[in-house]
Amino acid sequence: MSPTPVLEIRLNNESIIFNGTNTESAGAVLQGILYLNLSESIKLRSVELRFEGKMRVCWDEVPGLKHHSRLETRNLLSHTWKFFESTKKSAILEAGEYEYPFEIGIPGNLPETVCTEYGQIRYKLKGVLTRPTFCTNYQVEKELSIQRFLSPNLNFHEPVTIAETWNDKLAYEVYISSKTFGPNENINILLHVLQLSSDIQLKKVSCLLKEYTYYRVPGKNRNKLQTRWVARDSITSFRPDEDERHSWEGVISMGIPSFGEVHSDCRTEWIQVRHKLKCKIEFRVNDSTKAVYVSVPIMISSGSSQQLLTTLPRYEESSPDRVLSPINLDPPTYDTLFLSGIQ
Repeated sequence: MSPTPVLEIRLNNESIIFNGTNTESAGAVLQGILYLNLSESIKLRSVELRFEGKMRVCWDEVPGLKHHSRLETRNLLSHTWKFFESTKKSAILEAGEYEYPFEIGIPGNLPETVCTEYGQIRYKLKGVLTRPTFCTNYQVEKELSIQRFLSPNLNFHEPVTIAETWNDKLAYEVYISSKTFGPNENINILLHVLQLSSDIQLKKVSCLLKEYTYYRVPGKNRNKLQTRWVARDSITSFRPDEDERHSWEGVISMGIPSFGEVHSDCRTEWIQVRHKLKCKIEFRVNDSTKAVYVSVPIMISSGSSQQLLTTLPRYEESSPDRVLSPINLDPPTYDTLFLSGIQ
């Protein structure tokens, strides 16, 4: 039995980072080699590498009834490198090591990688050794992650303070240092509550992180909204400020889960993901329980907050014959998606 060839896809970078919105990003360059190691000569018809991107959404219109499911797919890109091709039915490639370099410019308006319950945007490289008829082909696959970091000058990197008063009886203030966070980071929420009336008694302060995922099929009037709580914490014991008897101040440190348990914000044409931080202050007044609510839109990025604030990498030009033209997805703008549409 002939030994199996060693076939590997080796990338200069395991992920591609876009900086800015789909209209701002200059894109990036994907570089690497298709590595082939033959311990003995082999008959081949071709050696090629395929680069593909696909978008897919699928959900059941009626839960549990598969025949009412909605499945839509779209090819985002497709590119093939032909490194070796026989002019006959096959040719012999001698034993040895081979490296086939490849490079391609990726347009910045491509949607970033997403993998949610009902939708996926994925990019994949596939190396294929095509052999003569009745012989087994050899292939290797590698997924490429595309991440998008929004520009640091957006107000999502600024601190937020919300201060309100309820019926002139309760004043409250909520402060967070930023509206942008990464996976496995903590959101430190500073809360200050001032009881303006003696009949007010604090019961519970809760902070929750809610995820909204919106699926749509353009032009077909099909959409689905999925919501879920991804993190929460609360305080039920309150010690008043020593200097102010009816004042309380505390911090809730809420941990953001790792990817898989939470999805990064995404604003593509078919799949949109966003998050809100919700704070609930419960108290008793006149023998009844009341509550006030604070809601702050925040962003969960695909990278850490430190990564977002570093200097943007320089865009590298690629040869014109290897650059993909921008795709015509016409996604909504960042402001449109975030400030409207999904409640």
